[in-house]
Amino acid sequence: MYAHLEKALVKVGDVVKAGQVIGLADSSGSSSSHQLHLTLKKEGATKAGLTNYPNDIIDPAPFLIWPAEATTTSTQLPDVSYPWPPGICLVGVNGRADGRMEEPDFAVVQQARLESVKLLSSAAPEDVDRLRAINPNLFIMVRLFAAFQGRNYPADQFVTDLSYDMEQFYNRGIRYFELHNEPNLTLEGWTTSWQNGSEFGAWFLRCYQLFKARFPEALIGYPGLSPDGIPAPGVRTNDLVFLSESDEAAHTADWIGVHCYWQDEAEMNTPRGGLGYIEYRRRYPDKVLFITEFSNPVQNVERRVKGQQYVRYYQALRSVPGVGAAFSFVVSASSGFPWEAWRDEDGRVSEIPGLVGARTDVATGLPPMPPG
Repeated sequence: MYAHLEKALVKVGDVVKAGQVIGLADSSGSSSSHQLHLTLKKEGATKAGLTNYPNDIIDPAPFLIWPAEATTTSTQLPDVSYPWPPGICLVGVNGRADGRMEEPDFAVVQQARLESVKLLSSAAPEDVDRLRAINPNLFIMVRLFAAFQGRNYPADQFVTDLSYDMEQFYNRGIRYFELHNEPNLTLEGWTTSWQNGSEFGAWFLRCYQLFKARFPEALIGYPGLSPDGIPAPGVRTNDLVFLSESDEAAHTADWIGVHCYWQDEAEMNTPRGGLGYIEYRRRYPDKVLFITEFSNPVQNVERRVKGQQYVRYYQALRSVPGVGAAFSFVVSASSGFPWEAWRDEDGRVSEIPGLVGARTDVATGLPPMPPG
């Protein structure tokens, strides 16, 4: 029996595994703070003299497995099969914003000495091979992405449409997949495919179930939301309200994506700017977070200044517990993001890759993690 629950996340008949979150603790009844009350019972135990406690309550101690020594602390997370040393936030970038990587993009990845890249599912699967040729240990994530503009896009159809692309990456060993992108934007389904976070949560859970059935080793993430730093009526609904409404989906996801944007260095160091992941950590202390997008998108800020900010941001995140990687937006784009791209469409590279490539790890004073 579990008492003082805010919410049960499983139901009778569900198969559960060690480490799985089955409920959320809270404070209720005569409790004075958030806690979990666990009671173990065996039917008929009191009458049979198997326990000295009433109501068939028995001592749980003989049934517990005690570790030889403590293996976790309040800042450590469960083992999630990290493909890199735990406690290290990898330095990453989003791949090309629309389609497959281009030749100058690979040069940027090499110059910046990146440790992780996030691709769109519309990228070429062969891009994975090219990236691994630059760094065999490069961590690669894929966003499952399709156009939602102005249409109702049912979960089953989304899974049908995206399964072929997902399979191409899955067969190349990719296991981390972000399921969609910024669903609190009208452009990405809000008001057409779902009216609120609750409806999106149901859509996400259906996709999650179908993708997991086909790709059982896939680690599927709740997508980054568009931060509500600047009100945009009709374009975006508040991200934290949307997150609360889709809470069950976030708890079910294998990991959670966060988007962090800012307009200057001061905002970079605020909870509604670059530190947006802090609220997610408070809400989901057991989940691994990935900052699947971050940038300073302001037009009149030089890219040299942006690059310096990014270096400081990567360095600040390096040893933040439970943040797996941070992906700057974006290496390149054919249109739409001229103030965020690390290189221009004519092939000219900005100062950003060079600054990122010259960084040191503030935790150790050493250069980035080398290939191999």
